[in-house]
Formats: sequence, C-alpha cells, structure tokens
Amino acid sequence: MRCAWAAVLAMLLCARAVVPDDAPKKEPDQDAPKEAAKETPTPEKTTPPKASADKSEADQLKERLLTVAAGGKLTDDLVTLFGTYALSRAKEKFATEVPADFWTWVEANGTIREGLLVALHPDYSPHVVKRLQELREKFGEKVDGHPHLALAFAVVFGRAGDDEPWGPYRTYLRRDRKAPTMEESFRYYLKYEKSMKLSLTGTPWPLLAWVADNETPLRERLWVLENFARQTGKGVYYKVPYDWDKLKGNPDIGDRPRTLANLRQYGGVCVDRAYFASRVYKSLGVPSMAVSGEGRRGGHAWVAWIGRREKSYDFSDAGRFDNDKYYTGDTWDPLARKDVLDRDVELLAAAVGGSYTEYLKTRIGCHVYEMLEPDARKGNIALLKDSIEHNPFVARAWRLLADGCVEGIITPKEGEKVFDSIFKALETYPDLTYEVLAKILSPRLAAEGEPDKEEVDRNLLVLSRAFRLYEKDERPDLAVKLCVLQGEYLEAVKRQKAALRLYVTASETYATQHFGFRELFDRALLMLSDDKALRQRLAFCEMMVKKVPRQRGSFDKKLNQLNPSYVYVVRAYARALYAAGRDRQAQQWEEKIRPRD
Repeated sequence: MRCAWAAVLAMLLCARAVVPDDAPKKEPDQDAPKEAAKETPTPEKTTPPKASADKSEADQLKERLLTVAAGGKLTDDLVTLFGTYALSRAKEKFATEVPADFWTWVEANGTIREGLLVALHPDYSPHVVKRLQELREKFGEKVDGHPHLALAFAVVFGRAGDDEPWGPYRTYLRRDRKAPTMEESFRYYLKYEKSMKLSLTGTPWPLLAWVADNETPLRERLWVLENFARQTGKGVYYKVPYDWDKLKGNPDIGDRPRTLANLRQYGGVCVDRAYFASRVYKSLGVPSMAVSGEGRRGGHAWVAWIGRREKSYDFSDAGRFDNDKYYTGDTWDPLARKDVLDRDVELLAAAVGGSYTEYLKTRIGCHVYEMLEPDARKGNIALLKDSIEHNPFVARAWRLLADGCVEGIITPKEGEKVFDSIFKALETYPDLTYEVLAKILSPRLAAEGEPDKEEVDRNLLVLSRAFRLYEKDERPDLAVKLCVLQGEYLEAVKRQKAALRLYVTASETYATQHFGFRELFDRALLMLSDDKALRQRLAFCEMMVKKVPRQRGSFDKKLNQLNPSYVYVVRAYARALYAAGRDRQAQQWEEKIRPRD
C-alpha cells in the first residue's frame, strides 16, 4: 500500500500542506463574562433625536433604543429600554387581540414579562399572546406559579399558529391515537408535577419547549407514570425489542396502533426506539427529542435529553452507538419550527444553564443589533462582542458576527479575530466553530485578482488550528468538511497542486469515514479528469478501492450488503479502466459490486 501511495505522490508532484506545530493553548474559563466589559460606562449624555409628533410611542422608543445602542455596550439601561420598547410594540400590535388587563398581568410577573418580550421579538406573533392568555384564563394562579412552563406552551403552540406543533413524528398519530390539546397537556403536567423528573418551575422555558411539544395521548402518559417512574436513563431506549422482521417489511406490531405500550411489547427499529424513549422522557417532564443522522452503517435514530447537573444542564443520549460514528444528528426544534443539529440543542442547554439571565441579555443584544440598518451595523459590532461577553454560548451572536464577514461589515482581519475568539470560547462545541469559519472564509473564496501571499499563509494557519481542534475532539467528520473548505481555498488562490495533494491525502486518510468522503474523492477525480492525467487517476482509484472497506461492519454482514462508498469508488475505478482500454479488468471490478440474492 505504501508503494502505491508513493507512486501516486510521485506522479502528482505536489507540495505538502504544512501544519504548524504550535497547537492552540486552552484559554481560562470562558463561562464568566469579563467584568471589565461590564464596568465600561454607557453614553448617558447622548441626546436622542427629537421625536416627531406623528410617531407612535413604540417608534419613539425604538429611536431612543438605537441611539443608546450606538455606545456598543450591552448595559442594563439598554436591556431595560429594550423591554420598554418591546412591551410598547406588543401593546400596539395586539390592541384588539387581548384585554388590557393582560398587559397589566404581564408587567406584574417579571419572569413572564422578560421571557415573553424576548420570545415575541421580532415577529410579534398574535398566536403566542393568545395562547398565553388562554392558559391564564383557564389556570389562573397556576400560571403565575409556573411561568416557565406556561411560556414554553404558549411559545411552542403559538409559533405553530394554526398548524400543529408536532414535528416529523406526527406520523405516529392516527384516529386511534390522538394528541391532547394544549390545555389538556398543561393540566397533565400540573396534576402530576410531583412525578416529574425535572423541575417545572425552575427549568427555563427554552428547555421546557421539548416538554411542551409532547403529543403523547394522556392515557399513554399515565402508562408511563405506572411503568417508568423509576426506570429513567439510557436503558429506556432499549426497552423496545429490536424487530428484524420490520426491516423485511413484516413488522411484528402489524396494524396495531403505535402506542407506547404496543411498541414496548411488539418492538420496532431504531426510529421506534427513539420515538418511544423521547415520549417516555417528555411524559416525565424531561426535555427530550428523537434524533436521526447518518453514520458508518447508514441512517440511524437515537434519543437525547437534557438533565440537571449541579448548577447547569447536561445533554445526554442513548442508542447513538459511538463505534458507528454518529457525530451529529437532526432533531425537530419546536421553537424554530425546523430541524436543527442536536449539537445546537446541546449548545442551548449550555447557554441557558450557565445563566438564564445572561442568556436573555445576550439574546436582547442580538435583537437590538438586528434592528439596526445595514449601514449602521458597521459601527455597532462592539455591541455583539459585548453580548458574547455576557454569554458566549448563545449561537445567534456568533452567527451574526459571521454574517458580518460575508456582508463586508467586518474586515477580513477582524474576521480572523472573530474565529480566534470562538475557537477559545467554544472549543468543546466545534460544530459552530466550523460554521463560523466557513462564513469568515467565504468572501475570500470569491475574491478576484492576485492573492496576497501573507494573507494566504495566515488563512492556512487558521485552518490548521481548526484541524487541531477537530482532531482533539475526535470529530473527523468536521475535519473532512474542513479539508473540502481548505481545498476550495487553495484552488481559489491558484495553488492547484497543493489542493490536489490535499484531496488525495485526505481521501486516503478518511476512507473509512461516511461523512464527506465522497466529496473529497470527487474533487480529486475532477482535478485528474483530463486525459493527460489518466495514469494518475488510475493509480488514485486503485489505491482507494483497497482503502475503502467493502462492508462497514457486522450490520452490513448481517444484511449481506456492501458499503455504499466502496461501491461508489469501484464504479469510478471501472470508468477509469474503460477509459484506459482495460475493459476486461473493468468488468471484473463491476462484478464485485453486482447485487447478490
């Protein structure tokens, strides 16, 4: 194998990409905001523009808010002013939607007021307000005593509007299995509060959203209380027997309703296990979700949940099967109403768990920044940076900074500083660091003209530091994505030989990875697609058919199936052989991947 690889390198005549030896040093604890930033005085003497007589109170408050925001600091005064503005805007928009005493009640309940105004902005959905008012009317003082739970239900059901709040697992609902109404579900949690495994009063509403979105019928929730009150933990996922017959189209459950009890008795596959476990947890008051993703053996589903750990929250999962390399998965976010990475939910738990108050402040900083006109944002990047000082785990602030790089609001050098900051603050949350890095570099990939050598070397150094981070966190999936990004960058700055060497080297290194390998492989083939490079292409493909495993493990062997990546590489090799006139050898390789009964 070494000989084959050496032959490839000899033919490519490419320069080796250099990775610096100086690995980034871990910075001190980033959880606590910097006190120096907090103590910076606000521009108290700034005089707001004179309000026009025909402007509404909300519009006048907005002008004052943006004037104060020009100071670039997320001060308590700015936070208070945002609350005053948002309340005025809500009253203005919903003047006929809810009675006047509703706002009196909101103002008297600090937790409700703070959470509602942050959740409403910038859309100010009337559905959210109506749902909260409905809960207030039907449950009275119970809502006052459970403000976070009420907010979670109001936001989840309100943002759904006229639609249902359930995610993709609504397919488990049928005529014989109907979801309860918002009021019925809220009443369940109040009635059985003592049986819940997480506090319904102390857990912040952004996390309780994954409790409020529980569509499990009430009678099944009672079954959970009877059978799983003492059995929470990783073992819940495995309470559903694995049904191998379902893979063959003949499930043991047959046409029976997909109730939790039936799944427990008759079994199912991974997606049924994920659904079962997540609904057991939700019914016990634990924020949880079914997650699905691609791993070494293909598609899979597992369960994840948020638990209490001393003064913060942790993110746990079961059925993920680390040996099968399920690095990330998608899950339904009932707040954003779309699929998100489970790693985003993990980051949210860290943001809220560190300090709910600082989480809200940082979200307010983001809200105010986004209220600025595009030209005004250039002078207010400091506001985002200060917001991050309050809570570095709020992903929205980092994403807005990255967007600033794409939009030209932030200069390339400032963009590098942004990555340095996120690299230090979120070292243990690498998915967001990659997302930010990709945006920071995107303008440079489209740059025209002769590239500056010093800038290119500096960018390659940033990329190399990221490699170290992903290797340390054992995230080869992100390393593969980074290889693709680095290769694109090398091509953009006219370093084709270095790009080709990177694609070939990375293809060999990550041949056993399911994530992104094919893109690396295809990019190498594309650069070797010229007829003059046929010998190199043959040597590359010959090396790769030996590196990529024919089967991904015991699961493939049990089902008598081949690794899709192996099939993909063999087909590319056969095409190269045909192009070289070696038809018989190409047919022999094609025979190796022909389906067998």
